[in-house]
Amino acid sequence: MSRVYEKDTDALLLRLLRTDAPFRAAFVQHALGEALSDGEIQVAAQTRHRGSTGSIDLELRLPDGTILLIENKIDAGYSTTRTGVGQVARYAESVRILNEGGRRAKSVLVAPRLYRRATRNLRGFDAYVDYEDLRDSLRRADLELLDAAIRQAAAPYEPEPNPASANFFKQYEAFVQSQFPRLIVKGNPNADGIRPTGSHTIYFDVAKTLLPHPGVPKPRMSLQCWDSGAQSASVKIMIGGWGSYSFQLRGPPSLSDIGGYLRPAGRSLGLVVDTPRLDTQTDVDSQLEEVTEGLEGGLRLQSWWNDNGDVLGRWSAEITLLEADR
Repeated sequence: MSRVYEKDTDALLLRLLRTDAPFRAAFVQHALGEALSDGEIQVAAQTRHRGSTGSIDLELRLPDGTILLIENKIDAGYSTTRTGVGQVARYAESVRILNEGGRRAKSVLVAPRLYRRATRNLRGFDAYVDYEDLRDSLRRADLELLDAAIRQAAAPYEPEPNPASANFFKQYEAFVQSQFPRLIVKGNPNADGIRPTGSHTIYFDVAKTLLPHPGVPKPRMSLQCWDSGAQSASVKIMIGGWGSYSFQLRGPPSLSDIGGYLRPAGRSLGLVVDTPRLDTQTDVDSQLEEVTEGLEGGLRLQSWWNDNGDVLGRWSAEITLLEADR
């Protein structure tokens, strides 16, 4: 099986907690050490943290009113907000606010046993469930996916070097620094300059490229050299946790004027400008026109974001109201 991403096991847990009563009972027993009582349960994905930015992977509301805030990990580290608040601290703060409001709440780390034993942040969670604890409740494809995630945690991803890819990304970064200095490209995440064949994404340093806006989660910004899951390659700004609202929010004319539009980007809301496809196995010099067109789209998108905090603030307020109606 190819690499497993947390979104894959997020979707697995969400589906089974909603539809599989024996799995749900086993999960609660491992998390709380107590049997699941009869009654209605509610399961939601990507809910907002209380008192902080960012999202909760899964939120499980039990019949007795207990709320489990679930963080799912395979092999990734913990994120940090632009104000320096760590992911584990955000879970603790959400639990505190719920408890002080009279609602029993607990944070739960769900991860392969190896990850749980290695993390220095386990004490920040109220409970944990190992992937291995859930195996007996799974069958066939679901079990294969979970086992693949367990194996992956034991053998972290190591990219297969591709010299042509490494050369393209090195040339691209140098071109941006020289010709488009307002766009700051993030460095290579792999050691020794390695780029695998599957590298098709240029990531921008958001802290140096985009302005923060009150009430709006810290975004990500990237340019896809090509995207098999979309109609075109693109440059986009992605706002985490807002993806499910992409068809309810209205993009203003000012976004259309720069060639931009809204669409889901995984669990994020994507502010997208389509760009020419780039060949990462070919030198940048041989496709300068396409590279330049893509970066000009990135500049337009950067300017739109930095100048439209009022629009983003309205979207944030609309999403807050929509979430309150859930």
